[in-house]
Amino acid sequence: MNKEIKERARHKAFAKISFIELENKTYKRDIKAGGDGRLSVDLLKTCLRSNERELLTWQYIAKLIEIDE
Repeated sequence: MNKEIKERARHKAFAKISFIELENKTYKRDIKAGGDGRLSVDLLKTCLRSNERELLTWQYIAKLIEIDE
């Protein structure tokens, strides 16, 4: 695979992982605070569970990119 494309894919995957991790921290903080004033705690928990699955997916993608020769 083209080295430049692989490097771009790697950066994109790790940027997405970082963003999801940041979102998850925010969701956890807002859940602990009893909501964020816009979204209910139940909705925040749903968003957090969804994001946790998304994070696992992107971690898997990043792993595949790393092991691709």
